[in-house]
Amino acid sequence: MVHDLEFWEQAIVERSGSDEAARLGVSFCLSGNIRRLSSNADDEVQLQAGRVSLGVTNGPSRVVEYAARQRVVLVHLHVQPAAIGLFDLETAQQLPAELRQAIAGGDRASYFNSQATTPVMAATLQQLLHCPYQGLVQRLYMESKALELIGLCFDQILTATSPAQGSGLKADEIDRIFYARDILLGQVANPPTLLELSHQVGLNDRKLKQGFRQVFGTTVFGYLHSYRMEQAEQLLLLPEATIASVAQRVGYRSPEAFSVAFRRTFEVSPKAYQLANGCKGKKSA
Repeated sequence: MVHDLEFWEQAIVERSGSDEAARLGVSFCLSGNIRRLSSNADDEVQLQAGRVSLGVTNGPSRVVEYAARQRVVLVHLHVQPAAIGLFDLETAQQLPAELRQAIAGGDRASYFNSQATTPVMAATLQQLLHCPYQGLVQRLYMESKALELIGLCFDQILTATSPAQGSGLKADEIDRIFYARDILLGQVANPPTLLELSHQVGLNDRKLKQGFRQVFGTTVFGYLHSYRMEQAEQLLLLPEATIASVAQRVGYRSPEAFSVAFRRTFEVSPKAYQLANGCKGKKSA
């Protein structure tokens, strides 16, 4: 569901609860800010532009508050947990306990998690919103993009909650390393130096380097490189994408340097990748 709304005055919408099985909901906020309360006002959720929320709500009714004279654009994805295998015992054990309980419907529990929308998510959202197909192919394409977005959202949650067992790191140090990862992903186009990053998170550079490898299995800038390439894969598929514009967005000073890095990673040039995926692209920005 895509909601594109604007109210002249403040609007308050009450949505009644349901006795149906729990549904998993993923909401991407592209514009605006809304506030959601449960009926007893003890559970408040804020949806803001540039963030994605994943939640399971059972039982009580909810009140949604829209501010006056504000455009709100939301992309909602809803799915039965069983449809993506979340009732499978092995899969369920990977989930945070609160999410697992909410999906099972125990005590009509609710779960909510909010994260920043990553550039890869943003690119995938644009592909979903500008689907170039019709009919059956359109449905299959949009379902595949919806599942991809749900997967990206779960990746954030599971990465953030993984315990990094056996790393020898203290809980506070693990939190700081995840914070360093978030800083990197928030500044992909112009990342801090290793020394700057270590100062920002309160770890010395040696501890940051060792801890990052223990938690994520790679170096700080190895992680950044992999993430840049993942972004580039998605961005190159956007309509009117150019090699130069994608290179700039993922932090390369020249299209040539980006093309070399892309080819080394995927064994294909960015232009050949676009053509192989039905994208004409352009030669320059």
